[in-house]
Amino acid sequence: MKKNYGLDWLLFISGLICIVTGLMLDFHLISGGREARLFYRNIHIYSGYFMAVGLLLHLFWHKGWISMATKKILGHKNAPASNH
Repeated sequence: MKKNYGLDWLLFISGLICIVTGLMLDFHLISGGREARLFYRNIHIYSGYFMAVGLLLHLFWHKGWISMATKKILGHKNAPASNH
């Protein structure tokens, strides 16, 4: 539970940083010239990397649940394999 909690916070914070910096860059809300824009662009890029790593970890840690839910949604209930 602790690793999920920590991962959820990593995803939330990195996602929020990515969204805010993306909006700031897109709407030209950064003052200070080219260096400031480059600084925020780097923050935007690296927060996206953290978010991507967190997403992959999240999917890996929950692969059993994802598999079970997919089978249930698609209607495949642990049916024995046919011999055809």
